Amino acid sequence: MSAWDWIVHFSSNIEEMVLSATESAWIYLWIFLLSTIDGIFPVVPSESVVIAASAAWKTAGTPLLPFIWIAAAAGAWCGDQIAYQVGTKIHLRSFRMFRSPKGQRTLDWADHALHHRGAAIIIAARFIPFGRVAVNLTAGSLNFPRRAFMMFDLIAAVIWASYAMAIGIWAASLIDNLLLSIVVGVVGGIALGWLIDRILAKLGVSVPEDDEPGPQAAQSGD
Repeated sequence: MSAWDWIVHFSSNIEEMVLSATESAWIYLWIFLLSTIDGIFPVVPSESVVIAASAAWKTAGTPLLPFIWIAAAAGAWCGDQIAYQVGTKIHLRSFRMFRSPKGQRTLDWADHALHHRGAAIIIAARFIPFGRVAVNLTAGSLNFPRRAFMMFDLIAAVIWASYAMAIGIWAASLIDNLLLSIVVGVVGGIALGWLIDRILAKLGVSVPEDDEPGPQAAQSGD
């Protein structure tokens, strides 16, 4: 399956779920739960659901925008707090998710970033799916001050929810068709997420992608 086919099928599933729940209060619970789970298991499409629900509000007037925002921000914050708490209880280096070389590099990055720019990395990492889980778990593992983490993460969750909603509203403002606006919003969100990740990488606030030679490898190449 090509990347475009995957996006089309993914968007269609999101559309169906949102359209079936836009006039029900259950949509807010779905947004909250998916945003919470996404803080621990980052393949859950919480951002896409927020985008789709916001596009539906712009086009049809439901679900209600303030409740979308509250559910998304509250869910994101709760998910991040759970990840922090889990981090206080486990040995991250042996955790299955982080056993790979990339996982180990991600933890090294999160550890270094929290020590040198804690507030900035907690806020920025919310926009990096795998990175935010690593940062939040590492914050718990390092006993990063809980109150400070809660405050910085609240700022991050509010910005994230507002950003996802803005994409959905923007897409629906361009296109007066709910289905198409949801597709445009979700695809636009994926594209913007990629752009944000690239910008953060340029600023040095991103998960390392490439294998870098360690000290021994560097010495052996001299």
